[in-house]
Amino acid sequence: MPHMREVKTCDRCRHFKRRCDLLKPSCSRCIQAGVRCSFDVNGVAVPSAAAAAGASASPGSSRQARTALASSSSPPVNGDPTAGQNGLISPTASTESPEPAVSIDENGMPVQGNANPLRVVRKRKRNCLSCLRCHRLKVKCDKELPCGRCKSSGNGRECYYSYNKGPNGGKFPCPTAPSNNEETKTVLATWQVQHKVRGSSHWRDLMTKIGALASLESAPLAAALEDVATNACLANFTLPGNFPFGTPGATKYFAREAVTRLLAGERQNHERYLQRYLDLLDVVNPIIDLHIFKREIERYWLDPNASNLCWLAQFLMVMGLGSFASAEGEPPVATEFMMAAEACLMQTPFSFRPTLLTLKTLALMVVAKQVCNPTCWSVDSCWSLLGLLVRTAFIYGLPQDPTDDAETNQEEKDARRKLWLTILYLDIKVAMCTGMPPLTRPDELGNLQKIPEWGPPDSLQMVLYQSLPTVLSVMAQINSKKDQISYPDVLRYNAQLRELMSHAQRVCVGQLQRVTVDIFLRRCLMVLHRPFALHPEGPVMFPESYWSSLECCLALLVHYREMWCSDASLRLDLVGRAFVLDFFSATLTTYIHVLRADAPLTGAAAIGCAFPPRQIILDTLRSCVDIWSSEKDKSVCYRTGYNLLDAVLNLVPKNKI
Repeated sequence: MPHMREVKTCDRCRHFKRRCDLLKPSCSRCIQAGVRCSFDVNGVAVPSAAAAAGASASPGSSRQARTALASSSSPPVNGDPTAGQNGLISPTASTESPEPAVSIDENGMPVQGNANPLRVVRKRKRNCLSCLRCHRLKVKCDKELPCGRCKSSGNGRECYYSYNKGPNGGKFPCPTAPSNNEETKTVLATWQVQHKVRGSSHWRDLMTKIGALASLESAPLAAALEDVATNACLANFTLPGNFPFGTPGATKYFAREAVTRLLAGERQNHERYLQRYLDLLDVVNPIIDLHIFKREIERYWLDPNASNLCWLAQFLMVMGLGSFASAEGEPPVATEFMMAAEACLMQTPFSFRPTLLTLKTLALMVVAKQVCNPTCWSVDSCWSLLGLLVRTAFIYGLPQDPTDDAETNQEEKDARRKLWLTILYLDIKVAMCTGMPPLTRPDELGNLQKIPEWGPPDSLQMVLYQSLPTVLSVMAQINSKKDQISYPDVLRYNAQLRELMSHAQRVCVGQLQRVTVDIFLRRCLMVLHRPFALHPEGPVMFPESYWSSLECCLALLVHYREMWCSDASLRLDLVGRAFVLDFFSATLTTYIHVLRADAPLTGAAAIGCAFPPRQIILDTLRSCVDIWSSEKDKSVCYRTGYNLLDAVLNLVPKNKI
């Protein structure tokens, strides 16, 4: 039978994990708290006055006082309903106060009076700064990620912290880490641990190529790869990971009055929030119909209780995104708006009786997850949310025109078609960067063939209408595990996509629209050419793919610098967050081109292209890594991305710089 260590401390000191002086019949801490100690087998209470005296007396006199108290006939503490069993303090209140109340007389002198009859005793609430494993083992933690103890014991992947260093100040805690009995993976394969089913458009394949060109055993790269799949990715969400479903912070807005008070407090700012949303986010993801939306806002201010919950959820999401994109920063009220929008949406039958407003609200929530949560796991969760959105749109019948044309005006028909294009656009963007299949096949595009020739105000919808069938066909073949796309098909799709790129630059009216559409189409070109461009004999056997891949990568890096290095008050970086994994893939692909010993990075070797020399390419890569460095403290994903890019940059031979 194993030896059991004898517990000598009193029950109360053991419960609160405090050192006990083992004095009997009552230890010093129990006397000071005015509760019965478990050592006191006779059940004699400790009066508060004696406790105060014992707390201030010398050790010798306190021993005598406790001995005298043990033989006294004070009333037992068991009659006190607030005293816990075994002498533990109730977390709510106590009828005795260990110290007399002190008041100030008219001359300014302290006067002792009667003790407060009800003393509230609360347990301290502190953030646990150690990682959960060190906290559970009660050992010192160096507070790194992963910490030294978890790293040395091989548990680096499971090292994470329960508190939040992000902008929401710990409002949304992380979920639990995987159990210890899960199968352990090798450290150098951590980028393949989560979401095993990835298509060729994901950046995981690029890391495999880099591993073939440079040893993964190198210390900087191995250290960077160790953090990729850590659960701490969830620790910097402005919105919770499962938003908009089941957020505890949304429960306080289930009452209509709470939502009304929230909007009334920001009424003077609502026009500024709306304009900010329109100028920055709706221009690249058209969702709301402005003239209808403004009419509904006027009606709401006249009678806040007359608006239905679907429209109210949409209004709250627009206000939340507009306030989040303000030049002053990312205020906490933005999160409150979105929590209120979730509460309103959850009170509607959105999953089986959706409306057009329901679909718009869900689309706005997808945009919010991309803008507010700069993490890779948030992008993955967008793919899941878009699955619900697309299927809900099919329930509503969005891809098809209403059967009864007499009851549907042309304005509503256009609104339905534009929203469907935006939903497909969001779905394809997320599917491309996550390596997951898009939820709509090219033959399921519904009534896109009937979309009229919209004018300049709807130029982005016109470009999407013309380009989405081609992009969907490319994505369906690239991420398919059955048949690899043939090179003649690659050249055919290449010609179509480049024609679409030129058309978009001509017809899109806004600069931000032209940039985002160019990123979208060039990213599709990168994915299309990747298998042939990164072939060992790519520069010779597939020169069109090789040079197209490098050209698109450099163009994306230029867009990346433009968005993050422009005027900070414009907040173009918020638009770029939706493409951050595309920029990451472009950087890794450029690294592969630079690391290849036989890479013909000269303008003379390019086919119809004028490429800058290697030194300028490396300078561009350094500037992009510097941008990642400035963002690394915003989330664990950004920090891991920076560590990876910086480690690979250090692998470039010095004679090539």
